[in-house]
Amino acid sequence: MRKSITLLITLALIVAISSLIAIGLHIVNTASNQIQQKHNLVQTTTFIQNIAQILKKKSGDINSSEGLELLISLPIDLISNEIEAHISFDSAAKGLNPNNFLKIEHNKTVFNPEYILLFDRILQSANVQSKELFLAMIEDTLDKDLDERIPGSEIALYDKRFAQGNIENFKKFWMLVKHYVSLTGDPNIYTIPWNKILGFFSKTIDFNYISPILLKYMLPYVDAESIKKLTTAKRVNFSKWKDLPLAKEDKDKLKKYNISFFVPIVEGNLSIKQADQKSFARFVYDIKQKKVVDIGFKID
Repeated sequence: MRKSITLLITLALIVAISSLIAIGLHIVNTASNQIQQKHNLVQTTTFIQNIAQILKKKSGDINSSEGLELLISLPIDLISNEIEAHISFDSAAKGLNPNNFLKIEHNKTVFNPEYILLFDRILQSANVQSKELFLAMIEDTLDKDLDERIPGSEIALYDKRFAQGNIENFKKFWMLVKHYVSLTGDPNIYTIPWNKILGFFSKTIDFNYISPILLKYMLPYVDAESIKKLTTAKRVNFSKWKDLPLAKEDKDKLKKYNISFFVPIVEGNLSIKQADQKSFARFVYDIKQKKVVDIGFKID
């Protein structure tokens, strides 16, 4: 009964978003002859603001992995005359956050050896030649001083555009990668599928959306078929540790990596096409905090 109510509430949320887009498309059609790139940007921004308002009002009811899954699994497509709109959601808590190199322990900020070892394993898998240098670059980025652990590891000393502190997004992380290659000439680091294993908007990973690649890095001795059954081929969402068909020692390893089974933060992707013009937007919405925490646009 509880699951049925959750599904109905989530479906109502999706219907509300669909109605919003339909109204927006009608408005755009009536002024289609006047639309230019700036109008596309305004329209896209308005869509996101209104979608965020609906999420703010309704998404408090999405309080389980089932409701979150339904929201993510039902993309919305609408067409009105010459205008097409598409919106889809995905989990924004599916990747490894490099900011977890730091943790709070006894009211002090210290480095987290489990995350450092995991990144070391990822680098080793690609035969990265100077693992120590790249790990030191992450550590020197996150700490507050400008003292280098290894010559070249404090990027802020070499690039005035680089801000010391949290690694907020993939663009900033990629600056570390490029700096490493410029120092070492080692291209092996490019072979790591960073875009499939990293995340920057949640320090907790939602196990129900973790990629098989990342899980394999975490559990290197678990066979590929078992990894698949836990990720892309799983039949139901997991809600607690005992649901996982894993040995105790493997569960204990995973518990070191800030893993949960319901992390209410989503990434929305919105695309609008009118004639030859296309606009795209990506936004991250924190359901618990009821706010947009990141947004980006692209207009062709």
